[in-house]
Amino acid sequence: MENLPSEIFNELLDQLEPGGREVPTVDSRRNPWARPQPCKPDHIDSRHHYASLRLVCKRFDNLAAPYLFRSIGLRFNAKSFSRLASLAGNPVLARHVKKFVYLMPYIYEEGTQDFDAFRNDETLGLSNKIRQIMFEEQEPYYYTSVYKEQQHLMRDFYDLNVLRKAMTAFTSLQEVHLLAIMMHKDIVLRNLASSFDNWEFIDCKWIPACTHGVETLLTALHDAKSSVTVLRSPTLSPISMMLLSPKTKHISPKVWNQLTFLEITFDERPDRSYLDTSGTTLIGHDDRLAKMFKQFFKSAENLTTLYVRFTPGMPVRLPLNQVFHSIHWPKLRILGIGSWMLHAEELIDIATRHKETLAGIRLSEIYLLDGDRWKDVVASLKENIKKLEWIGLHDISYQREYVRKQAFIETYSDTSSEYNFDDSDPEMDGMSLRSRGSNSSTTASQGPLSLIDEEGEDVVYGNVFTTTPATGQGGPAFVVIRELPFGIHSKNGMIHDEEEELEDNGRTVTPAQRKHWERWIMGKTADGEPYSRPL
Repeated sequence: MENLPSEIFNELLDQLEPGGREVPTVDSRRNPWARPQPCKPDHIDSRHHYASLRLVCKRFDNLAAPYLFRSIGLRFNAKSFSRLASLAGNPVLARHVKKFVYLMPYIYEEGTQDFDAFRNDETLGLSNKIRQIMFEEQEPYYYTSVYKEQQHLMRDFYDLNVLRKAMTAFTSLQEVHLLAIMMHKDIVLRNLASSFDNWEFIDCKWIPACTHGVETLLTALHDAKSSVTVLRSPTLSPISMMLLSPKTKHISPKVWNQLTFLEITFDERPDRSYLDTSGTTLIGHDDRLAKMFKQFFKSAENLTTLYVRFTPGMPVRLPLNQVFHSIHWPKLRILGIGSWMLHAEELIDIATRHKETLAGIRLSEIYLLDGDRWKDVVASLKENIKKLEWIGLHDISYQREYVRKQAFIETYSDTSSEYNFDDSDPEMDGMSLRSRGSNSSTTASQGPLSLIDEEGEDVVYGNVFTTTPATGQGGPAFVVIRELPFGIHSKNGMIHDEEEELEDNGRTVTPAQRKHWERWIMGKTADGEPYSRPL
């Protein structure tokens, strides 16, 4: 085996995980807002195999290292920061890192009442089950332990110094993710605190956590002169962006300027109302917010791919121009917008502004305001965007349809049901895999991540996907559907022509209409067959 040429050996290693030496390429047609799918069968633990292979001999160590260290995950705890510091101190391994995932927990803050008062307060009305979850039988208690550890990491800028060292050492770094993560005990505390108007005890919040995560990441990337070009975050708080320190606001444009790929989901909800999905606080009246968006997007002038949406299921009533400010990105090829209530002219304007470069458009959960029609948007895209290679229209409709559905949900939904969170595959750093052996975790697919710890389960807050208990899959259980030819549908066992249903009625948009419009704009089907059906 030791005499095999490196090329042949790499071919063998690729069988464990095809393309494992590289960070997955940014496929512009991939839907970043779709539910992540497992990247390989659960029984294949390729990262553990790579880690074991490195122990055989020096040559195998060198061959397996690019597979194992190409993607690194950091948790906000002392153990993970220590491993990151060790990796940063090893330039031979650090040079393989191409993707960095920062798993940021909610920051704990002390209340006016101490923890003992919280634990002994009988007026909270905690059930025995909740009390058992929140308070262990003996010390150290989870909440106080996490609070002390977080304060220790932030004291004297320890976390920033380690991040700065790591960003300097990761000379091949291309991609950075900032994700929110929650333990089950965090969720229980958030649910409890949200049920009180005045919460006086220890609490955990995302806005200060997001602020701290963005500040330390931006500072580290700037000071290290990192060449990162891809930034993803499915839970970025716009309030946090406004709360950045003056120093960070000053240096951030330099980081934004080098980005070519930006995928952001803005979570605009305040900390105390994070469970409220009935409405949004962004309605186009905050000048500070508009100023933040303008600086942010104007600085990122080299973007070729831009995906921006707000909290799924909570479309904002915010004029597009208060976010993008008529900015023109001269190199923009892919544009994605989601979870928004807009006028047709706003969509037409931003698309036409980039008609010379746009090759792909993705619109998701876009609801046109009363009086506007999707057929006008569709006609404009076909007429003006001549270089378009693909288009995706997902869950688009009208404002009145969204309002109708919300009224139905509020009337008939079962608010007593428990929340289920998706447990995606974790993404761990390579250093930990050598100590955990066969219990190491596989690499997650792109998208919201969760991490399983020895002491309990973590789940990701923000854009989480609910799971079906019986299957563990998002949405309904699998149903085998026999697809009928396009233009034909079955209703009550009868076959009907959809000619009339393809017309834009200004009230709702069906899946058949969306597919028809996609094909009409492109002039062909997904298989490349000519499509001549009229609009």
